[in-house]
Amino acid sequence: MMKEENDKTVRGLSLRAINYIVLIFSVAVTVILLVSAVWTFRAYYSYAEATDTYMGLQETAYSLMDASDYLTSEARLYTVTEKRIHLENYFFEAEIAKNRDRALETVRDAVPGSDAPRQLEQAMEKSNSLMKDKEYYAMRLILLVKGDDDIPDAMKNVTITEHDMELPNDEKRKLARRLMHDEEYEARKDRIRSDMNRCVEVLKKDGSAIQDDMEKDLRKSLIWMCILIILQSADLLVIFVMTTRLGIRPLIMAVRYIDNDEKLPEKGSKEYCYLAQAYNRMYSIHNRNMKKLSFKAYHDELTGLYNRAGYDLIIQNLDTENTAFLLIDTDKFKEINDNNGHETGDRVLCRIALVLKGSFRPADFVFRIGGDEFVVLMTGVDGDIKKLIGEKVDMINSSLTEDSGDLPAVSVSVGVAMCGEETDFQELYRRADEALYRVKENGRNGYSIY
Repeated sequence: MMKEENDKTVRGLSLRAINYIVLIFSVAVTVILLVSAVWTFRAYYSYAEATDTYMGLQETAYSLMDASDYLTSEARLYTVTEKRIHLENYFFEAEIAKNRDRALETVRDAVPGSDAPRQLEQAMEKSNSLMKDKEYYAMRLILLVKGDDDIPDAMKNVTITEHDMELPNDEKRKLARRLMHDEEYEARKDRIRSDMNRCVEVLKKDGSAIQDDMEKDLRKSLIWMCILIILQSADLLVIFVMTTRLGIRPLIMAVRYIDNDEKLPEKGSKEYCYLAQAYNRMYSIHNRNMKKLSFKAYHDELTGLYNRAGYDLIIQNLDTENTAFLLIDTDKFKEINDNNGHETGDRVLCRIALVLKGSFRPADFVFRIGGDEFVVLMTGVDGDIKKLIGEKVDMINSSLTEDSGDLPAVSVSVGVAMCGEETDFQELYRRADEALYRVKENGRNGYSIY
């Protein structure tokens, strides 16, 4: 019967039927749009690849200068600090890392027909020449000063002039540093930078020409894409009207019911009605489970009293005015556990909880907030409350000390703090704890009011 009713909804159409209609309207335009999209994507990726390639080549070209500057820095540091590590760093870069050679090789492979590699080769040649003419000679002088015979292979052919050999060590040091910082050195470095900058300009020019051609192709592709998107949009408008009427509107209404935490109306397409029925079943089960979970979250599993979480929740919304705070501690509970076992201790706690619940009004709140520690919040109290509390504590201890079969007799100590308009619960707890301490000092089994 339910199936027949669902089949009649939404003018006899199901969501599956709507999907078939959508497919018929969309396939033709979609195929054309996909072909155009592939064409456009190819043009775009070619454009992006060319841009990335030439930008990467520019960075590669600059890396040759960076490597050259690194060699200069290490050579200068060696002539100034005379620390061997800078000499080793220098030849590691020049002979092992070879970042300059790699940069040149990368540019050659990427644009072999361009003038850029030739400019970079000139920069490389000038960098190598500067190494041999200036840097090797300056570092060789420092090796002489230090008496270091461990000479790198590349520097073994460096010949120090007789004049420089006869210079005192301090003069050799000064000469080495002057060679690395004089105007001639800087002028040769500038010529290296000039060749490298010309290489970059060539790369920019070549890349710009390629990008211009690709941009024209991409513009044409995008025009065709716009035309097809307009056509597809017309199809989507028709689809939107159909799906809104037959599918989306019931779903929107369902969202409102869900937001209001209500069951869904079982009206709509066949598929929607099925989902609504399934949701309503889950909704009922969920509500039952949440009630169980809510009780467990705020109640102590052993005694059934409110637990610490329930305490924290209630004090957030409880007016402190005309409220009494009772902090209750079980006397010598550790001895009960040690002498009779934890199972008996749990039964004693359950007995105390039962007595506490029977000793206070429904408007009062009873909590178990620790192992053998309880709290009672007496709300709306007035009159001679101190006398009333004394009577209740005496009644509670009287009940707990009575014969209860196989359970040992037990008593409680109670510290009391009276709430005022400005008092918060943290301060109340401290006051009640102070009063409780006085009870324990005076032999337990009683109460004290702060």
